[in-house]
Amino acid sequence: MAATAVLWGSAFTAIHIALPDYSPTSIALLRIAITVVLLLPCLLLKRIGPLRRADALRMAAFGLTGMTAYQVLLCAGEQSVDAGTAAMLIAASPVFTTILGMAFLGDRPGRQGLAGLGIALCGALMVAVTSGSGSGSLLGALLVLLAAAAQATSFALQKPLLKKYSGAECVFYGSLFGLLPLLVTAPGAVGQVAAADGHRTLAVLWLGLGCTAMAFWTWSRTLRATTASTASLVLYAVPVAALGLDMVLLGNVPSASAMLGGVLVLAGVAVASVRRGVARSSTNARSEKRERELVGTSSRR
Repeated sequence: MAATAVLWGSAFTAIHIALPDYSPTSIALLRIAITVVLLLPCLLLKRIGPLRRADALRMAAFGLTGMTAYQVLLCAGEQSVDAGTAAMLIAASPVFTTILGMAFLGDRPGRQGLAGLGIALCGALMVAVTSGSGSGSLLGALLVLLAAAAQATSFALQKPLLKKYSGAECVFYGSLFGLLPLLVTAPGAVGQVAAADGHRTLAVLWLGLGCTAMAFWTWSRTLRATTASTASLVLYAVPVAALGLDMVLLGNVPSASAMLGGVLVLAGVAVASVRRGVARSSTNARSEKRERELVGTSSRR
């Protein structure tokens, strides 16, 4: 669980390191391409099954929101927002997930759930407003919030798919669809690879190898060793890991008000999750398995 939190948290710092020499679209393209290449042997070994034609449209929408939009918006936001602040804003993704679930999936979070999500949303707005001085920082924070909304949209789109496909299959096919619109930027990405400093290229490679492939493996091991509700505690540790890495490696320290907003985000999500955690304890083994797969989709971070 600790390794997973550090691996996911390091993604925000790696993006920040890579950005001076790479554009947001190039980082997204290279990271998704590395993911596809790493999962390709699973397809050849038939550990990843075929995609049904009837599910292609939903899978494409999942890939465009969860892979393309999320990656590009997050990288664009981190051009003016430090990695720790970005991680705190992305932690608000469950707010948007619940809102979309209420609107389109018939979810009912209850009063306690709504109160917790309200607290988390207030915290996210506090982080966005106080993330830094100048319109550039505010725009960057809003872009990161849009990335969180894109991620939440992809979760809503993916939920029905997880009844038919494994987490690895969703990541692979979602990455394929997410890669397609970014291919037009491939010539520019190749040029940036040739001109970039070595440590910035290593940061991009780490995004694909460490923050995606290794994190997917450690997260899968975590899910096999414990329940989904216990494993989901990793998600609360990701912003903490990102803040620590950002301070140690880059010397960035968020303002006190931004830190307070981040605490409110995590507290609000925790309060909203209590009701769902109680409900999970009464579900049967089959629903628990589906829930594990849903939580496991966050591995693409």
